[in-house]
Amino acid sequence: MYKQLGLVDLVHAIQQNVETNTGLRCYDAIPLNASAPFYYVAVTGKRPGHSKTQWRDIYTVNMHVIADGGSSVPVYEYIQQLEESLTDDIQLPEPYELIMQTETGINQIMEDPTGEKHAIIGYEFMISYGLRCK
Repeated sequence: MYKQLGLVDLVHAIQQNVETNTGLRCYDAIPLNASAPFYYVAVTGKRPGHSKTQWRDIYTVNMHVIADGGSSVPVYEYIQQLEESLTDDIQLPEPYELIMQTETGINQIMEDPTGEKHAIIGYEFMISYGLRCK
């Protein structure tokens, strides 16, 4: 029996990548009174993506970029840092293998009631968890 990747392991791998490459915190739950700038990761979906030879799942993730209010320039800079960060593959525990890591685009840029700028960027991660045998 093959074991699928747990969501905790996926989120942890994304957080490690983003924090290492951007120098900013990447939360999975935003603490009360967290000060901008920071990133927030939310898994929004999971679907099968099996092939003839591999057991695979495709995880849909929304990355939230929270920047100081005022000008939109800082949020654009943090978006660029995030995009550059996630050009490096996330590191998964054994025996999982990252097949594909793709940005699906900016979903929304808005201003929160707190005055902070907030952008949402979508990503998909295809992860193999075993070879299919006959």
